[in-house]
Amino acid sequence: MKIAVTGATSFIGKAFIDAVSKKGFDIIAVVRHNSPKASDLKSIKGVSVLELNMDEYGTLGEKTGALDCLVHFAWDGTRGSDRMDREKQKKNYELSVALLKSVLKAGCKRVLTAGSQAEYGPVSGVITEETECAPNTEYGIYKYELFKTAGKLCAEAGASHKEPRFFSLYGPGDFEKTLIMSMIDNMKNDRTCELTECVQMWDFLFVKDAVEAVASLCEKDCADGAYNLGSGDVRKLRAYVEELYSIIGSKSELLYGAVPYPSTGMVSITPSVEKTKRELGWSPKYSFEQGIREILAEK
Repeated sequence: MKIAVTGATSFIGKAFIDAVSKKGFDIIAVVRHNSPKASDLKSIKGVSVLELNMDEYGTLGEKTGALDCLVHFAWDGTRGSDRMDREKQKKNYELSVALLKSVLKAGCKRVLTAGSQAEYGPVSGVITEETECAPNTEYGIYKYELFKTAGKLCAEAGASHKEPRFFSLYGPGDFEKTLIMSMIDNMKNDRTCELTECVQMWDFLFVKDAVEAVASLCEKDCADGAYNLGSGDVRKLRAYVEELYSIIGSKSELLYGAVPYPSTGMVSITPSVEKTKRELGWSPKYSFEQGIREILAEK
């Protein structure tokens, strides 16, 4: 299987390439020009590196020829205030559309666009793929626009479109300022941990479980559309924090309520992963504790 992967040096992109390289795929890893992380990919069996900035994505199809699958992870401005930057998020959308048109013109058979729980917006209760999307961030708005546009473009080209819709991933190599990674650093050093009230419902999925589902979406004859990716282990965020505290054996002081919720409000996530399990025959293999211990083993 010949696939191209954008965002190949990202947290999830690298984990995905590590996973599918074991399946014997012919992988084109698309990275920015002069990316310092590209050398990490060149040593992986079956991987060739293609340097292409996002504003050049409209030429990808010409460079790769026909693909069995495109996996589009690249997206700029996924964190902090950038998520509300309309121009930045709109540009992501426009460059992504140019990318899709390019690879579909070249004969790509299947497209995967990385989605986000942000597409749903604030939801009280269980979130299925049929839940109405009402995003309240520019990031979520343009991710959802890409989902709809990609579906139309693929249908017109006679190609398949699937969207792995990620909720909350964690694992080795994640951004150091995420809740999990920053808490691990603080707790290992017994530093005070300032937190929100942590009363929202949450679901953490280990990155290796997530990329196995994405790999199945590349290969399996399954329905088009969105696929929620969560662990199914939904509980109050505080319970996750305190399990992490116990695993590490920390003496940190946990200051709940020291950090206010954002202006967009408290977000709870309770994803249903029944469609993903049913269509892909997939289920998570890692418990939260197993995932944390794998992170600790690599630190």
